[in-house]
Amino acid sequence: MNLRSIAVSLLTGMILSVPGYAQERPVLKFRADGTFKILQLTDIHMQHLNEASQKAIQNIHTMLDLEKPDMVVITGDVIFAAPGEPGLQRVLEPLISRKTPYAVTWGNHDNNDCEMTRREMQDYVQKQPFNLGFRVEGLNDESTFNESVFNIPVRDSRGERVASVLWCMDSGIGSTVKGVKGYGWITPEQIEWYNRESRAYTAANNGVPLPALAFYHIPVPEYGEATCAEEPRWVGHKLERVASPQLNTGFFAATVINGDVMGHFCGHEHNNDFAALWHGILLAYGRFSGGNTVYNDLDYNGGRVIILRQDAREFETYVRLRNGDLIERVHYPELVRKIED
Repeated sequence: MNLRSIAVSLLTGMILSVPGYAQERPVLKFRADGTFKILQLTDIHMQHLNEASQKAIQNIHTMLDLEKPDMVVITGDVIFAAPGEPGLQRVLEPLISRKTPYAVTWGNHDNNDCEMTRREMQDYVQKQPFNLGFRVEGLNDESTFNESVFNIPVRDSRGERVASVLWCMDSGIGSTVKGVKGYGWITPEQIEWYNRESRAYTAANNGVPLPALAFYHIPVPEYGEATCAEEPRWVGHKLERVASPQLNTGFFAATVINGDVMGHFCGHEHNNDFAALWHGILLAYGRFSGGNTVYNDLDYNGGRVIILRQDAREFETYVRLRNGDLIERVHYPELVRKIED
């Protein structure tokens, strides 16, 4: 099958054979009113044997009941202590019981802290109902840092064509380069894969990039650049430094050049939930969604909501708090603050 054929298959929604593929895999579609709602949860830091994690589970239930999203993306640091499998079960149960489609990207703590490897956690999630995140096989298979790499198409309201794409990346754990300290990064292999797949979607859409979003755990360095610019444009809380990797592997630049991704969404810093506009793309943190197993100085845990609009390069996003309040509501691409509900 040539590149054009693959692209057409992607756009028309043809299912390709993928190892571990669940037959009951949900098909995402825009609602009849042309909207699609995503709930981002992040930094749950689940400790199954620690009662402090119950606050995180209650928050997940509250977010789902308040927002009733079409999909949930969990952006890393899901499990913080052994035993890992029961912890994953507790995190996913609120989603599965409501039949809410979801995907998980892994964070720097999601590796051996819970006596499960990153690969074992990914294998576990891929076997669960309503999961949409299946690793790309053959993408540097020997690495444990390319597990949560996949794209998820969202079809138009009639289900006839792909109208938007969600890109999920694996930002790793720590530096893998001798002499370079700090956190991990989205690997060059992932970026090559993204470039190839993104261009295939664009080619199949008559050369027009499909509106897209990107999700991962550790913020790319441009998050810090955006808030330190001469005339920064951002809203929300920035109560700690942006802890990006020391190397910039170029994922943000690739999304600017390809012209599809409208917004990046990360986790990692528990006291940040800001959204900044940088080179025409929104860079946003999720709202800390965990319990009291780790530091968190914001008043309430919660989640970030993103509402896409079919066939439009625009979206709304806001933070929903566990007490029910809605804050920091903005519209992309203008980053105009809207009246809060």
